[in-house]
Amino acid sequence: MNLPQYELDEFLRLFDLLFEYLEIKDYIILTDLTNGKSLLKGIYGSLNFLESFNPLVNLKWNEKDKIWMNHKLYTEKFKKIYPDLFYGVKIQ
Repeated sequence: MNLPQYELDEFLRLFDLLFEYLEIKDYIILTDLTNGKSLLKGIYGSLNFLESFNPLVNLKWNEKDKIWMNHKLYTEKFKKIYPDLFYGVKIQ
C-alpha cells in the first residue's frame, strides 16, 4: 500500500500536541518501517509457523482471580518472570 504524498512535519506536530495534552513525556515515532513478512522470514527462515500460530494458547484460566492469564509471565506463586518494562519509573 502506498500513501499519497504528504507532509510528515504536519503529522509530527499534531502528535506532539496530542502527547503533550495526554501528558506523555517519552514516546517514539517510527517513520521508516520495514516489511513485516520480510523481517519474520529473515528471523525464522520461513513463514510456515504463521499458519498454526495462535496467541490464545498462552492464556489459561486463573481460578483464584477468575480471569484469563498468560501463564508464561508468572511463576506458580505469581511472581513475575520478566522484569518491569518501566523499571524505576513510577506509572500513575
